[in-house]
Amino acid sequence: MLHDILPDIAPDERFRYAQLLSCLAQVDSSITRAELSFFEQRLGATLLSPERRQQLRECLTEPLDLDLLLSQMQPKTIKLGLRDACLMTLADRDVDDKERVLLEKVGKAAGLTPTHVDRLLRWVIEGYHWMQKGYSELEI
Repeated sequence: MLHDILPDIAPDERFRYAQLLSCLAQVDSSITRAELSFFEQRLGATLLSPERRQQLRECLTEPLDLDLLLSQMQPKTIKLGLRDACLMTLADRDVDDKERVLLEKVGKAAGLTPTHVDRLLRWVIEGYHWMQKGYSELEI
């Protein structure tokens, strides 16, 4: 596994980070298997207790106040959330308009521009191409 700085963040911030991902997962009213798989993987990376992770799973069906959540988060955590929200958004290989608006809103809360969001999305696409190359090299 690649190095991840998420476990170095305070537990309350990691919880809010995962809440942010749940907001994105439910923004288009449908959570794909790929998005859910990514969400679960990131829950594991938070190193939160099983009880806290269950609370976060319940967030997938309960709308959260995104503005309030963002106001309670540190900029570093918002940026990590934005990075991973971009990864999760493209897990189904599509960014719809609602997801785009939310990504830009999250970026703005961290002091980033829509151009930053576009660059992150391009980075994710390049990463998916890199992963696909590995499958091609293995002929699978």
